[in-house]
Amino acid sequence: MTEDWAAIVAQLRRLRQCDVEPLLAQARGGLERLAEHIAGGPLAGGLSAWLSMNDLCIRQSGAHPFGGPVLRVTALPSGMVEFRYEDTAVRARQWSREVPPEAVVGRWSAFLDQLRWVQAASPP
Repeated sequence: MTEDWAAIVAQLRRLRQCDVEPLLAQARGGLERLAEHIAGGPLAGGLSAWLSMNDLCIRQSGAHPFGGPVLRVTALPSGMVEFRYEDTAVRARQWSREVPPEAVVGRWSAFLDQLRWVQAASPP
């Protein structure tokens, strides 16, 4: 179910290169940058991830593989990137934000700060 971060980055890059819609390709570039950022950082080992269709799904390592909260990051046809924290089945109650592709890494950092999702986000 989960994939290696390098494989995720490579798959997102292939998807972006195949996109014929420029706005979707830009949004997918935001997902690619986020995956690269996580892969090259200290949290990579503490996070499990996979691609569901074309969405980047992230959860804390050690969480039950078929339950528990998931952060779903989606490239939208509008060129925006949606962050959706799926911690309940009621979509209207899920935390979500849309940002332009260049703001994806900043939104990720804010997500970690706001929800204190990954305790290792703070230096020891």
